[in-house]
Amino acid sequence: MTQTLKQLPWELEENILSRLPPPSLVRLRTVCQRWNALFNDKSFVNDHFSRSRPGFLFLGSPKNYSIDIINPNSNDPTTQSCELPLSAMPYQDLHYRCTTIKACDELLLFNNRYWNGLSALWNPWLSQFKLIKKDGAQFNCCGLGYEIIDRTNKVYKILGYFDPDPEEECTRVAIYECASHVFKHIDLPEHKWFMSEGVRDTVSLKGNLYWFSLDAETDEYFIRSFDFSVGTFKPFCLLPCQKDGNYRDELLLQVFKEDRFSLLKQNYLTRKIEIWVTNTIDEEEVVWTKMMNLPTTNFPRLFEQFYGKSYFIYDKTLFVCCCENSTSVPCIYIVREDLCKQIHIDSGIFQCCHCVYTPSLFPVP
Repeated sequence: MTQTLKQLPWELEENILSRLPPPSLVRLRTVCQRWNALFNDKSFVNDHFSRSRPGFLFLGSPKNYSIDIINPNSNDPTTQSCELPLSAMPYQDLHYRCTTIKACDELLLFNNRYWNGLSALWNPWLSQFKLIKKDGAQFNCCGLGYEIIDRTNKVYKILGYFDPDPEEECTRVAIYECASHVFKHIDLPEHKWFMSEGVRDTVSLKGNLYWFSLDAETDEYFIRSFDFSVGTFKPFCLLPCQKDGNYRDELLLQVFKEDRFSLLKQNYLTRKIEIWVTNTIDEEEVVWTKMMNLPTTNFPRLFEQFYGKSYFIYDKTLFVCCCENSTSVPCIYIVREDLCKQIHIDSGIFQCCHCVYTPSLFPVP
C-alpha cells in the first residue's frame, strides 16, 4: 500500500528553514524555486538574522573563518569556528595587508592595490562574488552605502576617488553606482580635507557613510558623514571624548543595534577602555552616553594594530578581534567588568587577518 506524503504547512516549513545556519541554506537553494525565492525574501532574512549568534568573519592567509560567539552573556563565553570553503573566495592569493574591507548590510566591499586596483562585492555565506567594473580607471574605494528608491529597492553605491595625475591640483572624488557601473563626479570646494582625513576608515549605517574628522581650528575630533541620496558631505556630531594628549590613544567607531553608533576609546598608556553609545541617528540631536568603563591592563594596545581590528557590543559585553602585540596571533577578547578572556583563533591563520563583524544572508545585488 502506497503512503501519500503530506506536505508541511508553509508557515511551519518557513519556521524550520529560518533556524538553519547559512551554509545549509546555501545548499538548499537548489531544492526548489520556492525555497530559493524565500531565501531572498526580506522578512525571512530579518527573521533569520534575529536568530543568529553574534560573531566575526576572519579573513586571513591561508584560511578564512566564520566565528560565532556561543553564550555571549554567560560566565564563560566560547567560540565556534567554521572554515569557509575555498570556493567562497575566488582570489586565494589576496594580500590582506594591502586590502581595505568595508561592510554594508550583507555585503563586503574589497579594495586591493595588488589586484591592479581591483574592487569587488562579496557575500561569503552565499559564495557570491561580483567585480566592480572600473573600465581601467584607478578608482580607490572608501566605503559602500546605498540610496533607497522605494520600500523594496536599494541602489548600492561606492564613494571613492581617482588617483590624481601629476598635473592635477586636486583629488577627483566620485560615486560609483554598482548596478549601472556609472561614475558621478562630486565637486569639493574645500577638497584638501578629503585626503587628509581617515575617509578609508568609514562605517556604513542606514545607507550613509561616517568617519572621524579632526577640526583644525579647535583640534577636536568629530564625525563627518556622506549622504548617498543627495551626494553631500556634512558634519554629523562631536565625539563625547577626545584623545588625552596622546596621538596613540585609539578611537574606533562601530554600528550599535543597527540604528546608532558605539565608540571605543582606549588610553594608550593605561590601556583602559571607554565605551560610548548614541541615541538613534534619526533623532534631531545626537546624545552620547557612557556605557562601560573597563580597566583592561592585560588587553593589547589597539594603536599598534595596523589593520584587521574590529569590535562589537552585545548587551554589556565587549567583543574585540585583533592580534596579540607580541606574536601577531589573531585573537578574540571578551571583556566586561567581571571578565577579560582571550581566545586564540585556529593556528592555521599564519598572517594577521582582517576581522569584520557582519552577519549576513542576502544575495549580492
